[in-house]
Amino acid sequence: MNTSLPRLFVRQRKMHQRGRPRSLALSMRQLAYLVVLCLLIVLAFGVRCWGARFGLPEYSYHPDEHAIVDRATAMLQTGDYNPHWFNYPSTYIYIQALSYIPYFLISAARGFGDRIPGSTPYGFYFAGRLMTALIGTLTVLLVYLLGKRIFDRRTGLLSSLLLTFSLLHTVHSHYVTTDVPVAFFVTLSVLFCYSAMHNGGGKYYALAGLFAGLAASTKYPAFVVILPVLVASMVTARWGKWRSLGQRLGLSVGAFVGGFLLSTPYALLDLNTFLNSLGAVLGHYGGAQPGFEGSDSAVWYIRQMLGTADGIMVALGMGGIGWALFKHTKKDALLLSFPITYFLLLSLWRVRFERHLVALLPFLVILAARFLGEGVSWLTRKWPVMRRGEIPLLACFAVVAIFMPARAIIDFDVALAQRDHRTVAAEWVNANLPSGSKIVTEAFSIPLDEDRFEVLEVVRIDSRDLEWYHQEKVEYIIVSDGHWRVLFRQPGRYAQEIEIYKDILNHSTLLQDFSRDIPASLSRGYSTILIYHFPDVLILKLE
Repeated sequence: MNTSLPRLFVRQRKMHQRGRPRSLALSMRQLAYLVVLCLLIVLAFGVRCWGARFGLPEYSYHPDEHAIVDRATAMLQTGDYNPHWFNYPSTYIYIQALSYIPYFLISAARGFGDRIPGSTPYGFYFAGRLMTALIGTLTVLLVYLLGKRIFDRRTGLLSSLLLTFSLLHTVHSHYVTTDVPVAFFVTLSVLFCYSAMHNGGGKYYALAGLFAGLAASTKYPAFVVILPVLVASMVTARWGKWRSLGQRLGLSVGAFVGGFLLSTPYALLDLNTFLNSLGAVLGHYGGAQPGFEGSDSAVWYIRQMLGTADGIMVALGMGGIGWALFKHTKKDALLLSFPITYFLLLSLWRVRFERHLVALLPFLVILAARFLGEGVSWLTRKWPVMRRGEIPLLACFAVVAIFMPARAIIDFDVALAQRDHRTVAAEWVNANLPSGSKIVTEAFSIPLDEDRFEVLEVVRIDSRDLEWYHQEKVEYIIVSDGHWRVLFRQPGRYAQEIEIYKDILNHSTLLQDFSRDIPASLSRGYSTILIYHFPDVLILKLE
């Protein structure tokens, strides 16, 4: 009688019994990761939508939204898809135009008009902001996928947690601007770069190049995302296989150019306007803008990031960059190629805004998550007694990293959801100043009844001296430019502007002062938060 078969059966049964709980535990862990990721995505969308109606329906107080929303609306009104303006490339203008279509159709179905009005409806601003919030939320998902694929599932989940509670990313996810969308396209391109490195296949190189082109067509400086595409081709090249390398490079670069021209076609079809606009952009960032210029841009950006609620996350990200440079694997080369090159490009410009750093955040949070995760693992290996506490310890570090930005995000969203003090100021002016008054306002200040008043708009009140105000017989001046807060921080550099400002105020009577308390968590760091949302409004009567 053969006794080997029963023994084999018993051995297989024991192996099955041992493997079953392990498999069940693995699937439960995966389910837990999935549940947490879904919760993060819902939370990320919520904090990016909260307060999205700020300023509406009266006015859009963000100074850059008009440039995109008005041109996207004009395309739907006229059927002319040439924006006739290329200070921004066209991708996000077209995306915005598409996002207004369902809003318009729903509004028409509810009886709010069956024609697109001649002026931009305030609802288009709201729909456009929701689109930015959605793209920002999808970027949270992308960093999970990229972190998971390059490192592991835990790194991906921690990356998405950090980006969900990034103050800089959340703030700019409220605006119809290009900073959050370009971060999305850059991350998507690098995700396909890694797929090309890991799996091979021409389709991944083509997709990586295509989305790199869309990134450059969303914001010009993102053209450096072509570098990760080239890195993906180079690091997988075999010695002597030059023909294969050339094919991959040609496919990637061709898809990059095609992606750019597909979404900014009038760069060729209206070449003269495109070149003039591009020249204006280069001249602006290489020139001057009071309050936002300097020769130490690299140091300024680092201080700006470290001095905000995002500071701990940024410090972890910088540690992750150092760790990646030390490890210098192929995946480290891919992950570092865009942020380092992009940061060096930003450092060359005299004019600097912290919003330019938004495109770096997906990579910064992935590197921070990897650095934090591997650091905690090293601690548990060094002190085995801590091994059972690895996950709680990692969770504690993560909570410390997100606590301050989470609090700042809540303060920001609460402030945004309240009635804007500039709207209250406009109501006071419209109700109390005599009809026919000649009023000077600063750009993007408060909405006035231009049928009732003669309104002159200047960039800032120092754009003209006191004599000009008297020659023009100006009666009232409204100061509401948040730039003044920045200028007064550097009295030596902007002495002339400040002198004109004080001269005008000294020859005026203050009628009303409207201001809003700035939450403590927002009072330091990202200066444009204050400029966009918290400028003092002074109603002056010129003597």
